[in-house]
Amino acid sequence: MILETGRLVLRPMAMEDAPALFAILGDPEAMRFWDRAALPRVTTVEAQIEGELAAMAAGGFFYWTVLKDGNAIGSIDLSHIDGMDAWTGFAFRRDHWGKGFAREAMAAIAGHAFGPLRLIGLMARVQIANRPATRLLQSLGFQERGPLPEISRDGETRACVRYRLDKSISPNGT
Repeated sequence: MILETGRLVLRPMAMEDAPALFAILGDPEAMRFWDRAALPRVTTVEAQIEGELAAMAAGGFFYWTVLKDGNAIGSIDLSHIDGMDAWTGFAFRRDHWGKGFAREAMAAIAGHAFGPLRLIGLMARVQIANRPATRLLQSLGFQERGPLPEISRDGETRACVRYRLDKSISPNGT
């Protein structure tokens, strides 16, 4: 399923996206608030994509590469889809931060989730220290729904919180 916005195309992730996605997943700053450190090699990204393609084939997962003018600038997903709810997440190249691309892509994902997929809720897990992601989610109508288990990374414990967007309050709800 290809999704389009005013500036972006979201198309199903493919193995040939690995070098472009390595620009994100291999960037320590872009991965600062993820559960794992930046990936060391493009082959590690290829292995991750291989797993994501297998998950899509098995059902209950969608992974998209976000394109701007034909160039991959990010990735976004709907995962753990259970018929009513799904989890979502996103990552973008640093040179595209602060330009509204993540918000635009997330709005498209919400529209797809609440439209054709007929879901009633989207959830996102965010490390509390990740204020930009929190602001983005809140700007789309996601509401904080309480703590999630902490993660441990690089010798430190990181607190996480769950956000939820309900179809009934989403600007994209149908």
